Amino acid sequence: MKRSLIIILSILFLTNSRSLEAQNNSCKYVIAKKNGSIILAYKNFEDYLHSDKSWENYKKLMFEACPEIVAVHKKQLSWGSIDSLKFRDEVKKFKLEDWTKYLNQYDEKTLNFLYDSIIEEANKILPPIKSNTVDLCFFLPYGGCFVLLDNDKSLICISLLIDPKDVSKIMIHEYAHCLHQQRRSEEPFTLKREIVSEGIAVYLTTLIKTDIGIANAIPFMPALSFKWCLDNEKTIKDSIQSELNDNTNNSLKKYIADGENVAKPPKGFVEKTGYFIGYQIIKACIDKGMKLEEICSLTSEEIIIRSGYFKN
Repeated sequence: MKRSLIIILSILFLTNSRSLEAQNNSCKYVIAKKNGSIILAYKNFEDYLHSDKSWENYKKLMFEACPEIVAVHKKQLSWGSIDSLKFRDEVKKFKLEDWTKYLNQYDEKTLNFLYDSIIEEANKILPPIKSNTVDLCFFLPYGGCFVLLDNDKSLICISLLIDPKDVSKIMIHEYAHCLHQQRRSEEPFTLKREIVSEGIAVYLTTLIKTDIGIANAIPFMPALSFKWCLDNEKTIKDSIQSELNDNTNNSLKKYIADGENVAKPPKGFVEKTGYFIGYQIIKACIDKGMKLEEICSLTSEEIIIRSGYFKN
């Protein structure tokens, strides 16, 4: 399978995760936390690599053994990252030696610190307004990251194909969505809703990881792409403003998505410009004296109006 979007540059060490027993979760590789769990779904993939690597075993050892992997697989299909028919043949060709460096990146201490420290720091800035179970799932063989939200449970999913030096930034970003979800008003899907949501997540990232700044706070945006956004902000603003009320996946592909098989930015644009504009909207609100807590409680329309961003 193509692993084109994310390249691993640094390696950490793994110990004894295979012996972890599940607690209140059907996946057997779990680190239980006070208000959730760390789900080591990549260990299910390791089990598969030690099997005869048939599609039937893939379904048994992955889908049936860990429901979070089902969610990841469905997300990949919705993104168009995998082909449902071709993927069945691809998994049969996987070799353990090609995946060992990804499987051996983290130990239990590192994973616990990642989970505990980020949630603690984020909660100081934007305290949760209700109890919410937060599960953190690390997976293979797929790429990418995302969060699934409902009223009383959040599932953050992060691929082990992501460079370990970026994982804390991504965890913050996805957890920010969890905290925002508790506050924001219900509104239908539109581009403006998505860019505001991503802007809040990027802004919270800059508050927690103060050493990286906005230039490195947008997940998977290269430095040259960020510079392009700075140099072409007016062009991006005009393009996005004309589509703020778009409620199709077309706008997501143009301004939110990344990856050659998913993103379709306007001609000449870099990917993920919606994140950049979203951050600028939230920053404009902050500069007007609004608090992050207040911003998160408003609709995207109210936030955009009060920011005054598109009037400048």
